[in-house]
Amino acid sequence: MPTKDVHLITKNNYASWATIPEAVEMVNRQTTNKLTDGDIYRYALQGSIRLSIYFQSPIILRRVRIKKNKVKLSLIDSSLASRICFLDKNFFINGINLIVSTESKSFSPIDKIIDTTLMGLEYIATQRFLAHSLGIPLPVTGANDRIHGISVNISGEIFLLFEKITWQERISKQIAQLPQNITTKIHEQISSPHLSKCYQKEHFPIHQLPNDACFVIRDTELEKLIDLSVRDKITKPNSTRVSTPLSRLFWLACKHNEAISPLIRKPYKLLSIFEQWASDEGITDRFSGDTLKTALERGSPSSD
Repeated sequence: MPTKDVHLITKNNYASWATIPEAVEMVNRQTTNKLTDGDIYRYALQGSIRLSIYFQSPIILRRVRIKKNKVKLSLIDSSLASRICFLDKNFFINGINLIVSTESKSFSPIDKIIDTTLMGLEYIATQRFLAHSLGIPLPVTGANDRIHGISVNISGEIFLLFEKITWQERISKQIAQLPQNITTKIHEQISSPHLSKCYQKEHFPIHQLPNDACFVIRDTELEKLIDLSVRDKITKPNSTRVSTPLSRLFWLACKHNEAISPLIRKPYKLLSIFEQWASDEGITDRFSGDTLKTALERGSPSSD
């Protein structure tokens, strides 16, 4: 079906945004492709489309300070309470006392659908969804740590998510995310009754997506997704010729890679992983699932 006709049909069949499963269903209904959730997350990580987040509950935002086109960072005081309450878990464990600098003014946006920047920990959340859809191990730390917090984009400006709770509540929440060998030492050093501000409320940066928030895709991005899906099918390489010696090496490399060896008999799932790796290294080539399948079959010892 021509892309132009696809657009005319889909515009009458979806609202201003859709959940990821809804977007997959719409694209697959209007094209001959078989799009998956993982494809959408991969396109988002590549920067081909922009994901948004649907916040069901009210959120608190603060504008991120930018200096010379870079996110400004600030040092926090070295007290244990401040480090626990303001730092991301990995920063706390590794002794990095840096946080994103934001303006002091906070506000709650009226809009429930807000675009992502994929500059913060929402990038890692997207990586996790992609890994889950591909059936591969979840990322340990993720590939993006430019902003340690959940960031969103409003009118081209970056904002960070915050929560307003007491110091005591925040300490309890943060300690619950730390390894047990660390929490034991913390409990010995910090005691909420001796913390003068334990019942005072403060704004603290959020390091995980709220439990009732979810990724969605706006209708304008859905148009791009349809174009990408149709284009990828048209430009898909047809060549499946791979030499036997290279196939042997390729099969061995896949077989002895813990992250992908479970998928060695599922080449079309492996394709998404290789394309993601290529994207991370700045390689924009489109790969062929048929070529991958042929190489693995020819390289396998069972082919003898």
